[in-house]
Amino acid sequence: MKAFFCMAVCLILTAGAAWADWSENFDSYTAGAGIIGQGGWEGWDENPGVDALVSSEYSQSPANSIKIIQTTDIIHQFTDYTTGIWSISGYNYVPAGSVGTQYFILMSQYAHGSSENEWSLQFRFNSNTGVVSATEGGGSATLVFDQWVMTEVVINLDDNTQTIFYNGIELGTIAWSQNGTKNLAALDLFGNNATPIYWDDLLLEPSYAFGQTTWGRIKASW
Repeated sequence: MKAFFCMAVCLILTAGAAWADWSENFDSYTAGAGIIGQGGWEGWDENPGVDALVSSEYSQSPANSIKIIQTTDIIHQFTDYTTGIWSISGYNYVPAGSVGTQYFILMSQYAHGSSENEWSLQFRFNSNTGVVSATEGGGSATLVFDQWVMTEVVINLDDNTQTIFYNGIELGTIAWSQNGTKNLAALDLFGNNATPIYWDDLLLEPSYAFGQTTWGRIKASW
């Protein structure tokens, strides 16, 4: 039975990598360099002064992660995500002693300099209170320090819903777009003047709505 389970896990992991529409592990970049202009990463409103730093200080998978510093506001845009169910996930590391609130943000509409941008999810990592939660609603969970922890959002564009997971905990299902916009436009990692946190192994892939579909659920099954 264990051999069968291991084989099933291997097949799931292989399939997950094959099905991924977009992934980012930051390992192909030079540690210490800015990320804007590489791998499709941009500054908010094309501002070069809101960069993040490729870092080898911590990593979920060798050897690099991205360090979101106080002034960071980096964007990765997506196109043609207007139907279906999608999972976007990543691992974050919040050092003990961190101060302030950083954000993992998903946009249903984004364009540089636009007045019509739409924020679908503003997921807060509040080091002061030790709580993670979404501005738009849903539940909350205890922020984990000094450990790589998975955040996943399963977006059902057909039903205009999103389900949020943190550290294997489902925080609830809320509306994706208040305007009914069926689109995943961008990921935004925002430092918000807080002390640095780190992200690694970001992944965008199809989801088939059987719970948390990526690494966190597989690890939790052991």
